[in-house]
Parts: sequence; structure tokens; C-alpha cells
Amino acid sequence: MRWIIWAFAATFYFYEYLLRVSPSTMVPELMNGFSLNASEIGALGGAFFLAYAPMQVPVGLLMDRFGARKLLTYASIGCGIGSILFGISKGITLLYIGRILIGAGASFAFVAMVFVCSHWFEKSKRALLVGLANSIAMLGGLVGEGPLSSFVHQIGWRWVMIILGFVGLGLALLIFLTLLNKDPSSNSIEEAVTHNGESFGVFKSIGILIKSWQTWLNSAVALLYYMSTSALTGLWGIAFIQTGYGVNKVIAGYAISMLFVGWLVGGPLMGAISDRIGNRKWVINSSILLTLLSLLPILYWTSIPLVWVYVLLFCVGLFSSAQLLNFTFSTEINPHQIKGFAIACTNFIVAVGSAFILPIIGIFLDSASKGSQLAQHSYSAQAYKCALTILPLCLVLAWLLTFFLNEGKRNQHASHQDPMN
Repeated sequence: MRWIIWAFAATFYFYEYLLRVSPSTMVPELMNGFSLNASEIGALGGAFFLAYAPMQVPVGLLMDRFGARKLLTYASIGCGIGSILFGISKGITLLYIGRILIGAGASFAFVAMVFVCSHWFEKSKRALLVGLANSIAMLGGLVGEGPLSSFVHQIGWRWVMIILGFVGLGLALLIFLTLLNKDPSSNSIEEAVTHNGESFGVFKSIGILIKSWQTWLNSAVALLYYMSTSALTGLWGIAFIQTGYGVNKVIAGYAISMLFVGWLVGGPLMGAISDRIGNRKWVINSSILLTLLSLLPILYWTSIPLVWVYVLLFCVGLFSSAQLLNFTFSTEINPHQIKGFAIACTNFIVAVGSAFILPIIGIFLDSASKGSQLAQHSYSAQAYKCALTILPLCLVLAWLLTFFLNEGKRNQHASHQDPMN
């Protein structure tokens, strides 16, 4: 049963990530269809995180209380309905409602996946399984860029979103029927863990996290590290590649897909490396630096051959996947009883940053263009370069902050009353 639940968690994470990045394939259509500028389309993209971010705290508490299985059914329904509403919208209001519903449902995906890995599997496999599940999610991101761009071109963005909505409802039904047929006499590892040892209340859980400055520092690193992936895949990557390198949207979509291919390969690889050497901090530190070195030529040397853009974007994704170790780190520096809450709080901070980075880049785009954008709301390559400068700055700050992470204390609480050890 633990492998079945893990598969459902990974599949839903795949689906959620596809929906998360889907607006990046529809930027011109949404701008022209609803008369939106870059700031407004950025705000629409960020609406996903307006629901996703505040949901992280209650999701973490719900996960610690009820486990991951039942919650995935409701999450899939939320994403499915939100996608359908987005597809049938005739005005900007329904677009926002759809994205907010998608964000609310998607808020369960990552926390559920890490929760299942940390509660249902032995410690020696957790980072690897988190990385493997994340690789499956990155396939969703990959499909949501190049291939989805082709579908949007062929059948239109509305039908794409409606079809994706029914996929979510079908997934919810599949999860529900599978859990309905589960042998009620079997005792799951999750149930054993949930009732093992002292139970922490909401206020005690919050109090522990508030006092853990290492948790907040680690969350800040995770936030700054993820901004490049969030900005490039969530909304602005395809448009930048299309403008900066003079290619069509489909080619640009497949270029951004390489970032997800890198995450797909890097997720389990980084997890395996950190498990092997027993050190999260230095894997994160060196990977941030390599991400920065891979990103800079893409942003500022737009005369390089397109094949090198593909290679460098793959490298950005490969090295960025080490950000997953921030979540493993978060579970290892906090007591077992609040692992779900710790994961959720870290993800909350990352989501808040993602909610702001998309519209901030849009504002910078409008400002850099100074009214020179074309009728179709196009922006120059130089405007994109100026607006996206925030990404390498975030990486530099993240790299500096990693030096203050305390790797030595990461097992202080994790082994306490951990039935998997």
C-alpha cells in the first residue's frame, strides 16, 4: 500500500505541476484575448500562489493529523474544477477564480509527496524517493511547456484547460475508488507513525518552528534558490527565449522543457549524492553556484547557438534540483511529530516568493519598456534581460546564506521516536 500511495502522490504532483506552468504557453493569447499587459499577466500567474502559499500551513497540520491519502482526492477535485473554470472563462474574474482553485488544490501535492516519503519509508531512502517523485513532477512541467505549446497551437488554450480539468476529476475518482477498496483491517505505516509517541498540538508545533532560526534560514535559501525555476517555467521563460533568440513559441517551449529534464535527472541524483556523503549543506551550496554559472550565459549572451541554450537550461534544471534537499533538511532539524508542518512552512515561504516574483518581473518589464511595447504586448530582448536580472541576484544571496546553515544539528530531533530507524 505504501508504494500505491506514493505513486498517487507522485502522479498528482505531476498533474499539479503541469497545471502550474500551463499559463506560460498561453501568454500572447491571454494578453490579447483579455487586453492584459505584462504586470497584469504576471499577477494572473501569481494568483496560483495566492492560494497555494497560505494553504501550506493548514495543509501541513492536516497532513500530520489525517495523513496524505484522503486529502489527495479532494485536492484533485479542486484542481480539476479550477482548470475547467479557467478554460470556460469569458472575463478576467473567472480566470482568477480558476487559478486560485488550482492553487488551492495544488497546495497538497508537494507536502503530501514529502510526507509519504518521510513517514512510509526508511530514512536511507527518503531523499532518493523525494527526488524520484520530484522527477515525475518535472515530467509534468516538461509536458506543460513544449508539448502543451503544441496542443495550445492546435486546439486552443480553452480546450486544453478544459481537458486538463477532466483529467483531474478522473484522477480524483481513481484515487477514491482505490482507497475505497483498501482492506480496512490492514494497519498502515502512516497510521502507526501518526499515533506513535507524543502528539504535538497546533500551538506547540508553531512555537517550535518559530524558535528554530535554522528552519527559517533554510526556508530563505529554498525561496531564493527556486526563484529562477519559478520565473522561467511559471510564466516568462518561453516569452524570453522566443524574443531573445528569435524562435517561435513551440521551439521556445521545448527549450524551457529542458529545464525540467534537468530537474528530472537531478532530483534523484542530488538526493542519492547527499545520502551517500551524508551532507546536505555543501551539495546545496555548490549546486547554487553551478546554477548561477549556467544561467548567466542564457540571460546575457543571446547570440549563442540554440543548442547551447538547450544544454545550459538542462544544467540550470539539473543543479536547481538540489533545492529539494532544503525540504529534506527541514524534516531533519525538527521533531518527528511536526515533519509535515515543517515541510509545509518551508514550502509556504517558497510559494510566497513565487507569488511575488512573477508580477514583479512583469512590472520590471513594463518599466524597462517605457511604453515602447508593441500592440500585441511584445517586449524587447533588452527589457527581458533587465527584468530577469533579479534571478541571478537571488541565487547569489541564496549561496551566501547557505554558509550559515548548521549541518551538524540536522539529526538532533529526526531520530527521536522515529519508527523507521
